[in-house]
Amino acid sequence: MALSQLESHALDELMAHMPASSAPTANDLLAGITGVSSTECKRRLLMLLSKKDALENEWVSWANHRPLDAAFTFLGSAALAFYQAEKDANLKVATYTDAFYYIATCASVGYADIFAVTQTGNAVAALVMIVGPSIAAQILEPRV
Repeated sequence: MALSQLESHALDELMAHMPASSAPTANDLLAGITGVSSTECKRRLLMLLSKKDALENEWVSWANHRPLDAAFTFLGSAALAFYQAEKDANLKVATYTDAFYYIATCASVGYADIFAVTQTGNAVAALVMIVGPSIAAQILEPRV
């Protein structure tokens, strides 16, 4: 079955937006799914990891000087990630406020009437349970 001229033009336009990279090997599943080769993904990850210490030092410095801002930024971002992960799968997460309520309890008492039902939601909650108390401690007893 041949493509019409309009279909062919639309396909050409779509292909023009694809990342310009070398053709993936036949067994490069990541490239087949995302359009980014495993080699390119590894290169980008290593570049990000090489900047990790500088980014971490910058974050810690900012959080030490502005702990309340750091707490709201962290909790707000975590709530957004949790909301995105749970909104279609969890009946108790109907709004961003529901997600923020759950994340805030994860960072403090650790118990709520909402529970994560997705793997991503569980990962976000675990991160908040690990990092949240240290941010709360920084707010309550800042280092000078």
